[in-house]
Amino acid sequence: MRIVRIIMVVFSILAAFVFGYTLYNRRVVDDKEAPVITADADSLMVSITATDEELLKGMKANDNLDGDITNTLVVLSKSKFISKGVLHANYAAFDSSKNVGTYTREITYVDYVSPRFSISSPLRFDSSQTNRDFLKSIRATDCLDGDITRQIKLSYGNTTAVSANSSVREFKVQVTNSCGDTSELELTASIEAYDDYANPAPALRDYVIYVPRGGVLDLRSNIIGVWSAGKVKSFDDYKLSMMRDVTISNNGLNLKTPGIYTVEYKLHDELGAALGTAELIVVVEE
Repeated sequence: MRIVRIIMVVFSILAAFVFGYTLYNRRVVDDKEAPVITADADSLMVSITATDEELLKGMKANDNLDGDITNTLVVLSKSKFISKGVLHANYAAFDSSKNVGTYTREITYVDYVSPRFSISSPLRFDSSQTNRDFLKSIRATDCLDGDITRQIKLSYGNTTAVSANSSVREFKVQVTNSCGDTSELELTASIEAYDDYANPAPALRDYVIYVPRGGVLDLRSNIIGVWSAGKVKSFDDYKLSMMRDVTISNNGLNLKTPGIYTVEYKLHDELGAALGTAELIVVVEE
């Protein structure tokens, strides 16, 4: 009887092993079926600040053996833009057999804007200086990537002589964000004899401003003082008045029509004689 009991125990152990191995083999070794991912919509509109959790909105994942595995869903990657502010998000879900299911849907960033440049000082340079850094006061920011100033590319255009010691240099700045959207601006640098370089002109808070189509722009509030030879001083230092001695020519600026416009600020002395000028670039966006 003891031998019979031993045989029965051994048989039970073997049966359990065979059953477990068969179950494992069926679930792990033989399970080649990937999870199925579904979404309640093939496109999603979100803010540029949307988290991965928000990008997973309306999605589920189901596996033939594991059942509901929505908790394994992840945002695997994002494509570059297929059009401005629109990209493809790639998703994945994983079952216990390490099978991977994938899904792709279109994401639209409703508040996306292209990379923008900022210019903090006039593009005027003393002709006696040999090292001229045209990018010194130019920065670039992106609503998705943040500061992308280091990615600015510069290309030079024509140089035109204005006088024996002064000239104008055309150049273009270009920057591209991680989604492949590129912005560019065509600019002009003035390389001046010192007397011209020191000629007082309106100092601006920003030398390039972006405005949405139909927006509002207070041009005079952009004036912060008087610029001369690379320094900014107050109007009082020159015994001048911002309201009286600065005239603004908007040169056809139309805030209802997208495009790039140039606004000219002119400084006059107290007798009305012309001094220096400053140019503001206004980009009216779509």
